[in-house]
Amino acid sequence: MDYKEVIALRKAFNSVKQRQHLNFTEDLLEMKQILRKSRELCVGNEELLKKSVDNLTNNRIEVHLIKQKQDVINFIVEEIGKEKLIVKSKSNVTKEIELTKTLEKKGINVVETDIGDRILQILDTHPSHPTGPVAHLSAGDIAKGLSTYYNISIKGDPDEIVKIVRSDIISNIDKAKIGITGANAITADEGSILMTHNEGNIQEVIRKDKCIIITSIDKIYPNIESAINMIKILSFNATGSKIPSFINIINGISKTADVEKKFITGIHNPSKIILLLLDNKRSELVERGFKELLQCIGCGNCLVYCPMYNTVGNQYAIDNYLGGKGIAYYSLCNNLDKNNVNNNDINNDYISKKLELCLTCGKCKENCPLELDIPEIIKKIRSKGISEDIYYFLKSHLIWVYYQTLLKSKLLIK
Repeated sequence: MDYKEVIALRKAFNSVKQRQHLNFTEDLLEMKQILRKSRELCVGNEELLKKSVDNLTNNRIEVHLIKQKQDVINFIVEEIGKEKLIVKSKSNVTKEIELTKTLEKKGINVVETDIGDRILQILDTHPSHPTGPVAHLSAGDIAKGLSTYYNISIKGDPDEIVKIVRSDIISNIDKAKIGITGANAITADEGSILMTHNEGNIQEVIRKDKCIIITSIDKIYPNIESAINMIKILSFNATGSKIPSFINIINGISKTADVEKKFITGIHNPSKIILLLLDNKRSELVERGFKELLQCIGCGNCLVYCPMYNTVGNQYAIDNYLGGKGIAYYSLCNNLDKNNVNNNDINNDYISKKLELCLTCGKCKENCPLELDIPEIIKKIRSKGISEDIYYFLKSHLIWVYYQTLLKSKLLIK
């Protein structure tokens, strides 16, 4: 366990909690109810998915439903062609399929345009939160790594760090012709794509000549109103803010009706919008009775309030799959329960030990806007009965007490 990372993580999470306390209103309770109903309706709903695809296509967005992650990668490689520079914005789905690493192996320079993701990419380290990937690193540690990469002396000042990384990102955005981004929501009624961000980088990425958007089939919402409602809840739970700085809504390529009110398309970039909707075992999860996991909006609030994650940090994770929800999802998608053989590099014993860390305390459910019962899902994966439930409950709490004691001793020494 890296104590410095855990201490930095706690500091960052406390900032989120403070903003949440300041910005909380009773309206959020009603908004969460609306969100739960829309997620329950849409996840696994084939009819709404088809309606979304039809309306997106009518809006001149090129849509592809793709079953396997390798097919997404193959499609993108072909679409990129001879281009050697791609600018990319935050996308959990591209992390899921390890797109950046795969493209880099093929000699393509992929530049993350989110400040945190770019730092993560340069330092080649693990993420700690879906919307704050370097929350576990202090400004001093980040500056040290960036100084080596850029071959200049950088002080541990957040303003200076952001200024230098921003300059790097902008220079690459100016040179690139293709942008890749994720999406927070797809709306069925309008056939629209919604993205939320604070930095403004997505606006730059989607204005490239060709815009490739990669998201998953569980991101469907009935309409724009329900999607905006989700984004406001996402913002509050992810950062404590009432609303993000930017919400982009794409409803087709650019057009004008200034002359005789006739639509003329292709006024400004992008001239081509491609939307890839990935399944990657999501349909199977629904069939197996784990639809609840797919209702997650990726706000990361479960991590902010998880006692174990706040004690051991990224030890309670597998790559980009963070905390109890992430590990449960990884386990199910890779058939890593006690009755199956893992075909990946990470073995069953490793996954089992990660699952054992869940305290089943319910803090994640309590602080989840959708009240997802992750502890119950983990129980189903790791236990066969009450006796095993008790065993894992006791074991996880002993592990937690042990690391809490070590962490407190480090804090006292400091």
